[in-house]
Amino acid sequence: MTQFEIYKSFQFVLELLLAEMIYVFRLPRRDHFPLRAAGGCAVLFLFSFLFPILSQNAFYCSFMFLTIFAVTVLLCRFVFRVNWFTAVFCCIAGYTTQHVAYEFYMLSLNLLGVNDAPMGFYGSEFVGMYTNPLLFAIYVFVYTLTFTACFYLFAQRLGSRESVTLKKLFVFFFSIFIFMIDILLNAIIVYNMNDAPLVYLVTLGVYNILCCFVALYLQFAVALEGEMRNTLEAVQRLYSQAKEQYASSKANVEAINVRCHDLKHLIFLLENGETVSSPLLKDMKAHISVYESEAKTGNVALDIILTEKGLLCNKNGIKLSCMVNGKDLEFMSDEDIYVLFGNIIDNAIEAVMKTETEKRVISLHVHTLNGFLLIRETNYYANKLVFVDGLPQTDKRDNTLHGFGLKSIRYLCEQYGGNFRIEAKGGVFTLTLMLNMSGKIF
Repeated sequence: MTQFEIYKSFQFVLELLLAEMIYVFRLPRRDHFPLRAAGGCAVLFLFSFLFPILSQNAFYCSFMFLTIFAVTVLLCRFVFRVNWFTAVFCCIAGYTTQHVAYEFYMLSLNLLGVNDAPMGFYGSEFVGMYTNPLLFAIYVFVYTLTFTACFYLFAQRLGSRESVTLKKLFVFFFSIFIFMIDILLNAIIVYNMNDAPLVYLVTLGVYNILCCFVALYLQFAVALEGEMRNTLEAVQRLYSQAKEQYASSKANVEAINVRCHDLKHLIFLLENGETVSSPLLKDMKAHISVYESEAKTGNVALDIILTEKGLLCNKNGIKLSCMVNGKDLEFMSDEDIYVLFGNIIDNAIEAVMKTETEKRVISLHVHTLNGFLLIRETNYYANKLVFVDGLPQTDKRDNTLHGFGLKSIRYLCEQYGGNFRIEAKGGVFTLTLMLNMSGKIF
C-alpha cells in the first residue's frame, strides 16, 4: 500500500473520528451504544478501505474524503440520539478541526525543515512520521494540542443537548462553504506544488488554518447567538410566569378573605345563640380543610411548591398524589427545587385540565437509588402528542402543552448530570428524571 492508501483507509478515518468525538461524546446516546459504536466504526473503516482510488487528482481526492465524511454523519445518527442537523453540525466541526490539525502539522514540519514529503500524506512515498520518533512525537503533540484547543474554544459550548437550534442558517452554511472551498483549494495546490519555496508553503499553511478557524468561529458564533436568544426567551417566560403566579396568589388571598368573612359571620351567629344549618357547617369545614392541607416533606422549598400547587389542584378538582422525602433533595438549591417541581406540576395541571373530570389525577413519586434521585410523574392527557427534538408538542391549534416547561426541566436535569425520559402511551404521560445526587456538574 502507498502512503496515500494508508492515509485514506486508516489514518484519516481515525483522525476524523477523534476530532468528531470531542463534539459528540456528551450527546445523548442510543440504546446499545457500545455495540452501535463498535459496529459503526468497523463499517466506516471497511468502507474507507474499499473506496477505490480511481484517480489521484485534487477533485477526486476531495470527493473521496467528503464521501467518507458523509458516512461519519450517518454513523453519528446511528450512535447518538440527535437529529440530522445536529449530526451535520457536530461532524462538520470535527472535520474542520481535523483539517486544522493536519495543516498545523505540515506547517510545523516546514518551519522545522524536516518535511521529507512535500505532498505530505497525499503522496505515494512514505513520510518520516512512521519511522522517525521525533516526527511522530511532533505529530502526536500537534494533533493533541489542536484537538484540546478546539474543545475548550468551541466543543464545550454544545454540552449534552439533543439538538442545535440556529437563528441564522445562512451563516452556518456559509461557514461550511468556506471550509469546503478551503479543502478543495488545498488539494489543488498540494497536487500542483512542484518544489515550492518555504515562504510559499508557510503562507499557504497559515492561510488554511485561518480559514478553518473563521469557519469554526462563524459556526459556533451562530450557535451561541441562538443559545442567547433561547435564554432571553426563557427569562421572558419566567417573568410571565411570575406575573401569573402573583395573580394566582392574589386570588388565593382573596379566597381566604372571603372564607374569613364567612367564618366571622358564622361565629357571630353562634355567639348570639342562632341555629346554624348542618350543610353550612359541612361547607365551611370542607373549605377550612383545604387551607389545612399544608405539605410537610422536610424540605422548605418543596413544601412551598407542593402547598401552592395543591391549592390550585383542589380549586380545579385535580387530585395531586405525592410520595417524597424532602431530605433526599438537600443536594439541590431551593431555587432549582422550586423551578423543577413547579414546572413538572404546572405541565401536568395544564394537561389534565383538558381531560374529563375523572381523569384529573397527577401522581408524583420521588426516591433515591444508588446515589441518584429518581423522579417519576404521571398524568392523563387528551390531545395527540407529536414529538419534536425529543419533546412532545400538540397540534397547531394548541402548541402550549409541555413546551417551555419541559425544556426547563431538561436543562436542570442536564445541570445535575441526569437523564431525561418521556413516555406517552394510551393517554398516559410519564416523565422520568434521574439526577446525580453529588450536585451540579455544569
